[in-house]
Parts: sequence; structure tokens; C-alpha cells
Amino acid sequence: MVKRCIGIDIGSSHLQAVQVSRTGDQFRLEKVFSTKTQRITDSPAEILRSLTRQYGFDRHAQVAVSMPHDAVFFRNLETPITGLEQILARDSSALEHNFPIESDEIVVQICSYRPLPEEKCSVLAAAAAKKSVSERLNLLAGANMSPDLIDAAIFAIHAAVTVNHPEIASGRAIIAHINESHLTLAVTQNSSILVVRNVPISCPSENNSDTDSVQRHVAGLLSREAELTWRRLFGAPIEPDTRIYLVAEQEDFSSLKATIEEDLHCQTTFVDPYAKVKCTPECTGDEAICVAEGLALRVLASEKTTGVNFLEADNAETRPTLHLKKELLTFGGLAAAIVIVLLAGLFMRLSHLEKVHANIKNEIKEVFQHTLPEEKNIVDPLIQLEQRLKSLRTDNALSHYITGAGVEPLDILRAITASVPSGANINIDNMLITTESVRLAGACRSFESVYNWQQRLQETGLFSTVVVRDNRKDSAGGLVRFTILLSLAEVEQK
Repeated sequence: MVKRCIGIDIGSSHLQAVQVSRTGDQFRLEKVFSTKTQRITDSPAEILRSLTRQYGFDRHAQVAVSMPHDAVFFRNLETPITGLEQILARDSSALEHNFPIESDEIVVQICSYRPLPEEKCSVLAAAAAKKSVSERLNLLAGANMSPDLIDAAIFAIHAAVTVNHPEIASGRAIIAHINESHLTLAVTQNSSILVVRNVPISCPSENNSDTDSVQRHVAGLLSREAELTWRRLFGAPIEPDTRIYLVAEQEDFSSLKATIEEDLHCQTTFVDPYAKVKCTPECTGDEAICVAEGLALRVLASEKTTGVNFLEADNAETRPTLHLKKELLTFGGLAAAIVIVLLAGLFMRLSHLEKVHANIKNEIKEVFQHTLPEEKNIVDPLIQLEQRLKSLRTDNALSHYITGAGVEPLDILRAITASVPSGANINIDNMLITTESVRLAGACRSFESVYNWQQRLQETGLFSTVVVRDNRKDSAGGLVRFTILLSLAEVEQK
């Protein structure tokens, strides 16, 4: 099955679009479009409409678009583990005062988080104003396009690097995006973005027309800010041979690589958008499509890439409203017809359920009288039966030991519960206690929590062996799933 996505990078003076398809694990660059938009007469909406009308882009493909560079704000915040749970639950009230946006206008997305000492964690969050998101949506709506993703440019570049330079998936690296007014830096670890910084580029006015001076200024700025960011994050200088990936929108920045390598002694690479993505001959040659390509890859390779989607924020409320009278009337007529049909069906269903309910009540009463003939005071037969069964089960559990082990079930449960590390957020999905062993299956947020619990279980003295098996990370939810096998010490001694 072939999937397609159009990535659209709309800058202050350019508009670039690519169409990427995916078949299995193969990506193919099918269309490339790039134009300058510096004239007053240039209409982005008209240019976007021409993509399908004139340049052959697939009108049924999914669409991903970048936010304006100056409309997205990034913050790294430290919070206790309890605060992280609130943030992950999309409660923006814990973040809204950290951004220069009014609280009723903010759209917040969590980019990543990492653990810190003392049961704290660092959260990387991105925010934009609802007005900015609405402007992007309305621009695409004017071109009869409805986006599936609205992301920041740095995450699109990270996606392009992840697919074309897969070595970034291990170790630490720096991504630098240079446009005409800003330098954006992102530090990654094992392909997860830890911090993002936007730094204005302000060259001395006398050097604005001197290409070599501009490159030296940008290289010096990049080296200083990269070193500063790295020290704040890891508390140490940048390690030699750290990989730096560059994306420069200016075509005359070819000598920037050598200058950065001389300053930082790091392996510096200009991102190649064609390294792992196949393309037709007419699509090659334009190195400035990294943002547009990355946007398409964010949709097509969501399992390999990370980023944000401002459309998914619970508090966005940014979808453009429809003002077409015909569509409203049609919707109202359909809604009324559906309501009428549903009400008629509900009344019929209610009548049937009332008859079934009466029959069930009679059957329950008959079963109760047959099972407990000595019970004369019948108030609620079902609840009374459940209470009697619960009482019998409790009496049975409390009056029996585990055969051969000499340990009561409650002692085992108490030892397991008491050994769970505080703040580990361990959820036990399944527990099996036999005469000789115990099997636990569950999930938590990190591998460290599993092995800490393993050590504490060994220290209880009730178990001779504690083995962790099937320890793996769930790719869908990000949770670590595990199975722990425990052998009772008394059984093994015999």
C-alpha cells in the first residue's frame, strides 16, 4: 500500500513543498517545488492551489505544514514526578505561565522529558498562540487543503536527519538550523530531543554584504551557543567527535562546516535530504528542502520520528469555522433525522429491556431461594449472594497456607507490596502465586524502576531467586513491560 504526504515549509521569503510516498519501509521523493515570496503580489494561498492544479501534486495526499519560526516558543522546565503526570495529562495550567502568550491563547505540546536526580524530571515543551495556528489553518483552507500535522521546523529537520542519517539514533548530537534571521539549536540523545534554543542572528551592519564575515560571525555564534547549551545540559564541555548536523537556508554557507570543526573539533555534516530517500532525477539538487521533506516524513514515518502537532492540543480550538449556509442546512436536516431514528429505536429497546429485566429478576430470586433456603429476609438477592460468596472466599483464603512453603499468601502479598520503590509508578497487571513460585507481570515508565524493584524483592528474604524476563519497551505507549519470576526460599531449601 502506497501512502503519500505533502510537506509544506512556509517561510518569510520562501515557500517549499515536496510530495513523499512510502511503500513498506521505502521512501520516495516524487515532487519538489520551491519559490521565493518576497514580492507583495506573491500570494501563498494561490501558490498552494497551483501545487495540485499546475504541478501535479496529489490532491488526496495528507498534508503537513510548518509553523512560522517566530511563532513557536520552547522551554525546559524542571518538575517533580507528580507534576509530570499532570503535564502528560495535557493540563496546560502547569505550563502556561512559562511562555510569553496569554493563558487563554496558549497551545502547549510536550516534546520530551527525561529523569533527573531527587525524583525530578526535565520537560521540553513547545507553545504557540491559537491565533498563529488559526492563521496557518486559514491559509491552507484558502487553498482547499486540510493539514494532518502542524509542527515546528526544528522537529521536521530532526525527522529528515533521523531518516537520512540514522546514526543519530545512538549517542548525543547537535542539530543546527540557520535561516536569514535565527539560529535554532537542538541537542539530541539517542534520537530524543532534549533541548531547543532559538538565537537571533544579528550581524554588524558593515558586514552584512560580506559573505566571509557573515559566515565567520554565524560560525562563532553557533560554536559559542552550542558550547553553552551543552554545558548547561550535561555539565561538561562538548565531547570531541560529537556529531553536528547543519541545515543552512543560504546557499553561500559552504565554508561554514570547516570553521565549526576547527572551533569545536566536532564531526560536522550538512544534512543530505537524498541520502536514504529515493527520488526521480528531476527532484535532485535542491538541498534546502529539509524542512518540507521532514514534515512529510513526520506523517509517513511517525514510528521513527518525534515532534509536536499543534492540532492535537486539547485547548487549541483553532479549526476554521464554516460559513456556508447550504452545508449548515444539510447538517441540520441530517442531525434531525438521526435524532428521530435514534429516539424511536431507544423507545423500542427500552420496552424490550424492561421485559428482560423483569424475567431476570424472577430468575435471580428463584436461584437465591434454591441456594439459600435458610435466608428468609430477601432484600436484594444478587448483592446478598455476592456477599455470601465473598465471605466464603475470604474465610478460605485466611485459613490455608501455601502447601510446602509454610508462608501465608497474605505474607507474600505484603512483601511484594512493601518492596515497590516509592515513585516508581509500577502497575501490576497479573499475579500468579503457586506452591513454589510467584509470577508478576506489569508495566512501568523505565527499566531502572524494574531492576530497583528486583533488588528490593531479593532483600525481603522470602524469595531465593528473583528473575526479570521479557523486559521490553512498548513502542505505542512508551511504557516498559516486564515479567518477574520469584522462587519461594523455603521450597528450594527442601
